[in-house]
Amino acid sequence: MHFIYPFFLFALFALAIPVFIHLFNFRKYKTEYFSNVQLLQDLLLKTKKESQLKHLIVLILRMLAITALVFAFAQPFIPNQNFHTQKGNLVTLFVDNSFSMNANSEKGTFLREASDAARKIVNEFSYNDDFLLITHDFSSRHARILNKDEILNELELIQISPKSNHFSNILKWNQNISTYSNKSTKVAYYISDFQKDQFEFTDLKQDTSTLSFLVPISNENINNVSIDSCWFLSPVFKKGYAVSLNVRIRNFSETEVVKLPVKLYINGLQKALSTVDVKPNSYADCQLNYPITELGFQSAYVEINDAPISFDDRFYLVYQITDNTSIVAISDKNQNRYLNALYGKDSLFSFIPMDLNQINYDQLRTVNLIVLDQLKTISSGFQEEMHQFVMAGGTLMIFPSSELDFQSWNPFLSKFELPTYSNLETNQLKVNYLNLESIYFKGSLTDDYKNFDMPTVSKYFKTTSHTFAEEHIMKLENGDRFLSVFKVGNGKVILSSVPLNDDFGNAHKNALFFVPLHNIALMSQMQTKLYYTIGVDEQIVIRKPIKNAEDVFKIKALQSSVEFIPEIKNFGNEVALYFHSQIENDGFYQILQDKDTIAVTAFNFNRRESNLDYYSEDELEKIADESNSKIELLDLKTKDFAKSVSEKLNGKPLWRWFILLSLLFFIGEVMVLRFWMR
Repeated sequence: MHFIYPFFLFALFALAIPVFIHLFNFRKYKTEYFSNVQLLQDLLLKTKKESQLKHLIVLILRMLAITALVFAFAQPFIPNQNFHTQKGNLVTLFVDNSFSMNANSEKGTFLREASDAARKIVNEFSYNDDFLLITHDFSSRHARILNKDEILNELELIQISPKSNHFSNILKWNQNISTYSNKSTKVAYYISDFQKDQFEFTDLKQDTSTLSFLVPISNENINNVSIDSCWFLSPVFKKGYAVSLNVRIRNFSETEVVKLPVKLYINGLQKALSTVDVKPNSYADCQLNYPITELGFQSAYVEINDAPISFDDRFYLVYQITDNTSIVAISDKNQNRYLNALYGKDSLFSFIPMDLNQINYDQLRTVNLIVLDQLKTISSGFQEEMHQFVMAGGTLMIFPSSELDFQSWNPFLSKFELPTYSNLETNQLKVNYLNLESIYFKGSLTDDYKNFDMPTVSKYFKTTSHTFAEEHIMKLENGDRFLSVFKVGNGKVILSSVPLNDDFGNAHKNALFFVPLHNIALMSQMQTKLYYTIGVDEQIVIRKPIKNAEDVFKIKALQSSVEFIPEIKNFGNEVALYFHSQIENDGFYQILQDKDTIAVTAFNFNRRESNLDYYSEDELEKIADESNSKIELLDLKTKDFAKSVSEKLNGKPLWRWFILLSLLFFIGEVMVLRFWMR
């Protein structure tokens, strides 16, 4: 048995008072004169031993009553073998405010229950304690140590959040903010429905410095179907073209979903409809096919109907359609007539030839494809511009010069981690491999292409081996590269082994060679990400617009009045916009520079919340039992939750029992004095 206030035990010296009274309260015998024996019957016959026994019993009862009363004020308790804290704790409370906590309960919502439980926990601590509040928002308002009144006020303000963080990130946040407190004893309460996709307890099991309590909010597993993701099967976005949007539907239930309607809306109008069957606890993909009929930014969303969970039933995406692809060809000689014939005469392209010594770098930032046509050398400054262009999402196509300067070009290619030109081979060879599965060939050739003559080369530049992923578009009959594409950063580099001139063969006059070159240009439009995820993507990188550098960028929601100015950082040809958790609702958002719309983006809620599979109390109990750290469960359904919190911290309190004993001893004293040998 331990005492919360042991200094009250000094009051036991008060036991000397009844002892002193007992020792000095001697009864003096008085002589009574009476006239007859009848009066003797009215006298209480007492012996000396009986009188001493009565006084001794009264003394003992008084001493026991005082002792019990002193013990009650000292607040004795039987300590919990696992947990016991002293005054001056750092108390952390995590209140789950994700979408799943918005489900209805007997008290309103599960978030309401969690907030009420948190308040009861706080009230069990004193004003000497420090408090830390954590929600999925990771709010800057909570990134500090709070006192008791402050945390009680903050608990009243918690709202459902679209953000959803993994438990490991919650523990890291707790660890970082805890450094601001000088309290040595740390107690943490995690109040949540404990979705399995969010909670993994490995890190918590290894934390032996904190007393951790899991407070599960009972939530039943609910059947749910969600739109997981979307992507286009073809990267070509041209007016008049037909495209296919692939939609992945996930079924988180134990029953099969049959003929679920999937609708596609573009710019507010329904464009496609399909149905999908999804096996239990699985996913299925469906395709939505439609023609492109408009130019500009296309604001689209896919929709299903799956009550009662609806936050993941709509998926937003944005893509852009332009009237043509902008291409710049840079050379240090005269214009290449073959490139001009391929791109300059086609209305699908905006073709701009440039001389190496007269480059308009501002214009380069707005084009989709840059062709380096037979440049002998490449300067360091120009190398950096090309590197930024590709990393930002541009496509760079390289045709070597017959007088190639290896010492200038190979460091440039190495910077992209590409194969370098090694030597000039003079063997006459044919192209004998076409990658018909490549997007640059697929659907562009009929079966009679085999009757065509393959391109031939009289000489070509051999390139070094390459360990990184590449896509071979065409290869020579000896297995050497002829035309290959490499993914670099957000963009692509197309590497040719021959220039477009007669000295290297007839490839530049062969239709089979111009098919991939034409499709490379078509597919080089730099599309931004189709969508972003709230709480995960906190920035957007866009190509730097050619405008006044002092213009202000703004983010404006198209479906509400939300508008804010993001943080801006310039990176060469790009501008990064940082949101700092200011986007809270899904939908479409404009990026404005001054008053002009330079981009439209789409934001979706995190799909992590879609899997409504929870840890049971038995599973959580097993996790706590198997842990080497200090983890226990608190039952929110217990009749007196506050009392349960107190007992988990301080053990079993006994002061009520000692109050009762004190009362019983005083009652016993009264009974002895009143009824003993009357």
